[in-house]
Amino acid sequence: MTGQNHLIVGNHFFQGDTVNGGIRSAGVVLAEPYASCVFTNNYVDNAFFEWTNEKDPSPGFSSGFSFSALDITSNIFLSGEVATSFSYLVVKPYGAGHFINGLNVAGNRFRSINGYVERAERVDTSFADLNFTRMRNVRFEGNSFHGINNPVANPHLLEFSENSNEQTWVLNTGPGLPFEARSLSVDAVVVRGGVRNSANVLNYDNPFVRAQQGPNADQVHVVWSEPLRGKIAVTTRMDNDVV
Repeated sequence: MTGQNHLIVGNHFFQGDTVNGGIRSAGVVLAEPYASCVFTNNYVDNAFFEWTNEKDPSPGFSSGFSFSALDITSNIFLSGEVATSFSYLVVKPYGAGHFINGLNVAGNRFRSINGYVERAERVDTSFADLNFTRMRNVRFEGNSFHGINNPVANPHLLEFSENSNEQTWVLNTGPGLPFEARSLSVDAVVVRGGVRNSANVLNYDNPFVRAQQGPNADQVHVVWSEPLRGKIAVTTRMDNDVV
């Protein structure tokens, strides 16, 4: 589907049910990055939703909104006997420099039967990867994951315990952010039960954070006024909505 302003509602499409370990193809392809599309209340069976910019004669990003304005809500995504690399939502940029600038994935049911898959979502890098430093306004909330090795959310809540006294606590977001993206920003740090120093005294100072740390930029560093131990909850994001 090319063009914009599509309403894709109440469909059931399926394929390849009898092929064990089979590679499935897309059931719906959006062929322009600015979609302005609502995809809701569909039953997607052994197929996936693909978002591309393949209709662009100059597919590298130079200006515009890039991959924007897509709403994927309240759908059933089911697969069986598929390869572990299978995903239900695939973004496929045909040129370099693109990013996501408005995506809502909420209230969907992702389920793989007769074998787990690694992720519900992924980037197809056959031609190019996304620019993960420019992600904006991405929401992955209220989805259910069954038979999926790496469920994701954005914002993503991490709980972390530090048992030794350290001034900088290193948190790995790992595969928990959509598209294995960077920990681009941090919304909140909440102390659970208090943090204590080497003298076993409670510390009441507020820490500061450094996002996009580590070799893959998927770590968050929480820095305290002194070496401490304890437990915290951190809400991190793979996008940045600060204007």
